[in-house]
Amino acid sequence: MSNITRFVRRFLLALSFLTVLPIPLIFFKKEIENNNSVNADFSKSSVFFPLVGLIIGGILHIFCLLLKYIELPVHLQAGLLLTIWVFLSGGLHLEGLADMVDGFSGGKNKEEIIAIMKDGSIGAKGAIVLILLIMLKYLLLLSLAEHAKWVILLLAPMLGRWSMIIAAYSGKPASSSNTLSNMFTRYLGKKELLISTLFVVMVMVSLLMFSGQLIFEPLILLLINIGMTVIMVTYSKQKIGGICGDVIGAANEINELAVLLVSFLIIN
Repeated sequence: MSNITRFVRRFLLALSFLTVLPIPLIFFKKEIENNNSVNADFSKSSVFFPLVGLIIGGILHIFCLLLKYIELPVHLQAGLLLTIWVFLSGGLHLEGLADMVDGFSGGKNKEEIIAIMKDGSIGAKGAIVLILLIMLKYLLLLSLAEHAKWVILLLAPMLGRWSMIIAAYSGKPASSSNTLSNMFTRYLGKKELLISTLFVVMVMVSLLMFSGQLIFEPLILLLINIGMTVIMVTYSKQKIGGICGDVIGAANEINELAVLLVSFLIIN
């Protein structure tokens, strides 16, 4: 397989994993079936996670312009925009957050916590957290200053998915049977972390300078994302001796919310 083919496949793997967008992976079916490096490609596809987040943000921005054009009430605009946001990721990370809350709050030991998180059902505490998070996102989208909303819509999904790389790099799988977290973390190294971080920094500086916002804002958002992710990974290590896919997904949701909240406090 050529380097270009592998490069494209990794990008498409990231896009198909993080979104519900129809991705033509059929063109790579033969390589996926016959190449033993597919696990490495899936793990190294993480370098494209911030780019996928930026694509999601771009789609949200387009829909935001469309909703304004048809002059819907602002509260309805915020509700539809949030619905599209959730739909684009298929609710994958929201489910991870709910499972993490249920597991950490309901399990008495590592085995019980992991078993609860693997259970497909959502408990009361997980459901409450989801409701609160979605409500806060809605209220923040409704309250954001119009002149800065387009920048924040681009940044929040990108930084959320960048935090997933930080979580995977800084944590180890809590269970050897957790296939997804093992696949994701095993081949994710300093190269993927460095490239994705450079991409995030360049995009943030470009967007925020172009929008006329203060230049120190990128540093604030980056530090908060790193801090929130490290706290989550550290807590997960204390509870189950590592991380799992649910924790990685939850990091995305928590950091998206953090970006919205901090941006609201700074800009508004």
